[in-house]
Amino acid sequence: MKFLGSGRTGAFEWFFQRVSGVALVALLGLHFILIHYTGEPGPVTYDKVAPRLASPLYKAWELLFLVLALYHAMNGVKLVIDDYVHNSTWRSCLLGLSWLVALALLIFGALTIITFSYQPGA
Repeated sequence: MKFLGSGRTGAFEWFFQRVSGVALVALLGLHFILIHYTGEPGPVTYDKVAPRLASPLYKAWELLFLVLALYHAMNGVKLVIDDYVHNSTWRSCLLGLSWLVALALLIFGALTIITFSYQPGA
């Protein structure tokens, strides 16, 4: 029973993996509806979408989406590493590397969302 893989992790990760998955599906569906079925009719263009993306409410929504997507993805990667990498040194290295990648993606994504602005006609 030396390597139990993801079976040794707690119920917290299992529960929030499911919660984040359901929340991602709901947010993605609402995102799709907002982008494609609200606003002016016709093709989706930058000038139609950018003002919405610049609003604080939409930025908060996108940040929530980013955090949930990163949590869900990185928890999945962690479970795969726990299940298939049996050497504790390699497992620690891969887990550390995966969380560094997640942190970098979170910082770049958050900066992109927070600093986005739209100036019509510019």
